[in-house]
Amino acid sequence: MTSVSLDSRQPNGGIAERLARSAWFALGGLTGLLLLLMIARTFIGVPHWDSWGQLTYEMVFGGFFDSLNGHVSMAPRLVYAADIWLASGSSALNMAVTVLLLVADAALIVWVCRQARLSWVYQGFAVIILFWAYPVANFMSAFNLQIVGVFVLATFTFAALAFGKGAKGLWLSIAIAATAGVTMANGILAGFLLAPLAWALGRPARDVVTAAIAGAAIIGVYLLLATGSEDVLCTDVYDTQKAQSYLSLQSIGSMLGYLGVYLGAPVARIVFRTASFTDTTLIVTGVLGYIGLLTAAFLSLRALFDAEQRRRPIVGFLMALLAFLVGTAAVTAYGRGVECPVYSAATSRYGTSADMFWMTTVLLVGALPLADRAWARTVPALGTLLFGLVIAASQPFIVKAMIVSPGLSPVATGKSGEQFLGGGHQADRVGARTAILSSTLDVAALRVIMLEPDARTLATFDVLREKRLAPFQHRWSALLGQPLPRGYDMRQRGCSGTAPAPVPLPGGGWRIAGTLQGSATQFDHIVALNSAGQVAGYAMRSPGRTLGEAVGNSNPGWQGHVNARWGAGAVTLYALDPDEKTACRFAEADLPGI
Repeated sequence: MTSVSLDSRQPNGGIAERLARSAWFALGGLTGLLLLLMIARTFIGVPHWDSWGQLTYEMVFGGFFDSLNGHVSMAPRLVYAADIWLASGSSALNMAVTVLLLVADAALIVWVCRQARLSWVYQGFAVIILFWAYPVANFMSAFNLQIVGVFVLATFTFAALAFGKGAKGLWLSIAIAATAGVTMANGILAGFLLAPLAWALGRPARDVVTAAIAGAAIIGVYLLLATGSEDVLCTDVYDTQKAQSYLSLQSIGSMLGYLGVYLGAPVARIVFRTASFTDTTLIVTGVLGYIGLLTAAFLSLRALFDAEQRRRPIVGFLMALLAFLVGTAAVTAYGRGVECPVYSAATSRYGTSADMFWMTTVLLVGALPLADRAWARTVPALGTLLFGLVIAASQPFIVKAMIVSPGLSPVATGKSGEQFLGGGHQADRVGARTAILSSTLDVAALRVIMLEPDARTLATFDVLREKRLAPFQHRWSALLGQPLPRGYDMRQRGCSGTAPAPVPLPGGGWRIAGTLQGSATQFDHIVALNSAGQVAGYAMRSPGRTLGEAVGNSNPGWQGHVNARWGAGAVTLYALDPDEKTACRFAEADLPGI
């Protein structure tokens, strides 16, 4: 009888085990493919949130050595500049780098596990959780590559020191830690942990001293550079009051609650299958976070007081990574736990670090069995297998929730932390793209990608159009107030559709929508021309109402905006194919007075 072994000490099994191993890694690959599908179907090529401060070379390099929203981010600024150069600021390169960072991290973790002969169950689990779409904000806003990047750099820092040989491994880890230190503020923790890790691994005293000096230098350089801007305050985003004291019992309790929710949120999302939290579910989320934290602390202390165990590269590596992840959560809780509502600790941009916390804890469970018995290795491996299956099973639902959306979410229009959840849906953000293309101040549509759109926002759109930066990098997208270029085949027949009553906007302009019919459904882009033949507005296909429509981009509905200056009276709508230079008339819309 053929059996499947989950024991890392057993040699490679027979056909059944090889099939199980292959299926497990295939599941990790499928999880990654679903993540790529979500990114591809939600990518709209416009700046998001903090990216509005990094639109041009002048913005990127003008304050290169200053802090950016509370972080010294010189390394990410180089990627942002490359994106402007190679991708016209569309964030396509930023997003590609984010994905490559995750792939590199997954490959490193698998390699580390194999070096330590950790079971294939743990290797596949790491792939699945790293490709989990739970941190949706980090896959919607390309600016957040610095969030993903700092944790990947920390992982490589500790792996270089734990598995690298001699001075080469030491200096490589120092170089990577220095890069992490100029990626985000928490990156300096990687430098701080170099010396403790070198000691735990039993490296020579000179290595420990060198690591300590390097760590101090990384921290010192950061402190010298950490000037120039302040972080966005919670009082700017949430309906909260500025804290009076960080030392009161209430403040300490808030910070501890924030820490628990921060760490427990990924598991709680699975348990409660919701993007929103009640007071009860927040308490349970905090409890789950502290269960994970206590488990990690128990395993780390057990290894710390066992010289033989802590000198194992895999154990030292995982303990350092855990310390980095928990330290990041603790610093975040200190900085935001008093002024921010506790539910904001569950925002998905913190998901990358929280996911890695659970991944690292699970790997440490596998690396430090409670006893030298087969059951002590098999039972945790089975638990890991089930955990990974649940995460993988949730991936299609997360992806569907992001790419299939009913339209502009009401919660995205209010000054509430929930706007970060509602703003993740593609349908919410399509309206933001067409508002930018049409230079229309649709506050409700724009608020899902920027904090407080106002009259000055239109001037920013003009700068992007003038410099031909995203989303104006294509000629057809920068024609507001101009006729379509010569050479276009202006078909007056053959296409049909609807354009029911446009909605006037308080800030000027109109929100328009309708359906495409017949041959018009072959087109993805739409322009609105005024009576003089000038482009007065832009529209796009609406996101799918079903999974099939979302994957195939086949929703016949469309939505967009008409500019107040260029669209007075009525507009004629054309389905547009810029590549074939074809415009097909399908409807007209009378614009009501504003």
